[in-house]
Amino acid sequence: MSGPIRADAAFIGGGPASLFGALELARAGLKVVIVEDRENLGGTCLNAGCVPSKALREWAIRVDDAVSLGARVDPDEAWRRAVNATERVQSQLFSQLRWLVGQLSENLTLLRGWATITGDRSLRVSLKDGGEAEVSFRYLHIGAGSVDFIPEIPGRELCMTSEDLYAYSRTPRDLPDSMVIVGGGYIGVEMAEILSRFGVKVTLVESADRLLLNMPVDISRAALSLLQRRGVDVRLGYRASAVEVRGDAKVLRAVARDGSAVEVRGDEVLMAVDRRPRLSGYGLEALGLELEGGVRVSEGMRTSVPNVFAAGDVTGRLMLEHAAAKGGLVAARNMLLGRDLYRMSYVDVPQVVYTVPEMGVVGYTEEQLKSMGVKFDVIRYGLQAEAYSLTVGGQEGWVKVLVDESGRVMGAQAFAPDASSILTAFAMAMNSGLDSEGLYWLAVPHPSPMEPITDAFRQA
Repeated sequence: MSGPIRADAAFIGGGPASLFGALELARAGLKVVIVEDRENLGGTCLNAGCVPSKALREWAIRVDDAVSLGARVDPDEAWRRAVNATERVQSQLFSQLRWLVGQLSENLTLLRGWATITGDRSLRVSLKDGGEAEVSFRYLHIGAGSVDFIPEIPGRELCMTSEDLYAYSRTPRDLPDSMVIVGGGYIGVEMAEILSRFGVKVTLVESADRLLLNMPVDISRAALSLLQRRGVDVRLGYRASAVEVRGDAKVLRAVARDGSAVEVRGDEVLMAVDRRPRLSGYGLEALGLELEGGVRVSEGMRTSVPNVFAAGDVTGRLMLEHAAAKGGLVAARNMLLGRDLYRMSYVDVPQVVYTVPEMGVVGYTEEQLKSMGVKFDVIRYGLQAEAYSLTVGGQEGWVKVLVDESGRVMGAQAFAPDASSILTAFAMAMNSGLDSEGLYWLAVPHPSPMEPITDAFRQA
């Protein structure tokens, strides 16, 4: 490619933090460049995260249901079929994204390669097919995502990561008999349940004294109970210290706070400790941006350099696809206007753990409201008499809603079938100002997973 490419906006990364904002600007007539080093668009979520894990989850549920009905299932064959089906889903979504970009090719240029920032108005791209491209721009958007974090312990090279388990065309076709998972965040908890449904003996090791440390305690307790019922051996309060090979197995050594140690064996050891913002390797230092765990941004997603924006995992905030997409759209709208009219709020972004049943939280927690000095009431509603929950086999579950003195929804938690939809409805209520009285009068289809929304207020 000869000659510099001039753009109104350049986007580093082709994941949700960049893609939807880039499409928005291209539709508005701006000249846009996206630089992506992966073969396919969609970021970690589509290539090696949210989408493949949820597709495998659906197959895991089918396998478990078949076994419960008395069917004989070969878990290894079921796993291979699940992986093939998952990759068909990914392939279709990759094609759809390529089509969307192609429809806007007059204004949108996709460069496949590695971007290096050379200044606040320029970057260089090492192209996958060889050669280089120079790009000059008015606005830069950083959506570089995040990377798996593996602790600096002996034997760390022996461990798998979620990328190794879920990455498109790289997912292992052979199912291990046993797996040690290090990390009790949502990735580790989801992995543990999925693998247990395929008959894998799973041990989960977490350094904290509870799972899902970034979620309310009630959610942590629900996750622990759920995994233990699935036969997962959960070891809390143990920090991984070393991994080694012994015979045909890998052995994880973990140490408790009191110095006592435990050794856990498995065919594989999977590290799901954390993900960290990708801050190196692409010339970020050339901008002199202020960092705060990740790239520090304003509510308008603007960095400390006025013409540079950032969104998604690279900011170190909620590392979720829908949060990244929302932040990227806020940035794009503000670029389009030339001022920060749009603001990013993380409060109304649901955080969901896709177990069975699902669980999660949106809005403020009780601890946060107390620290803010906000007076509130707690409405807790059990699902033991909910028709939909019972028909899909749920014998437990609950919804908790936090409302202020005026009846406004300030937060909600759910451990319920389709909790993702329930929490989305509460997010919509928070956004629209729909209060407890309005939710009381909603006519929700019966039976449906949404009924706890109204029933919680009617029973209160």
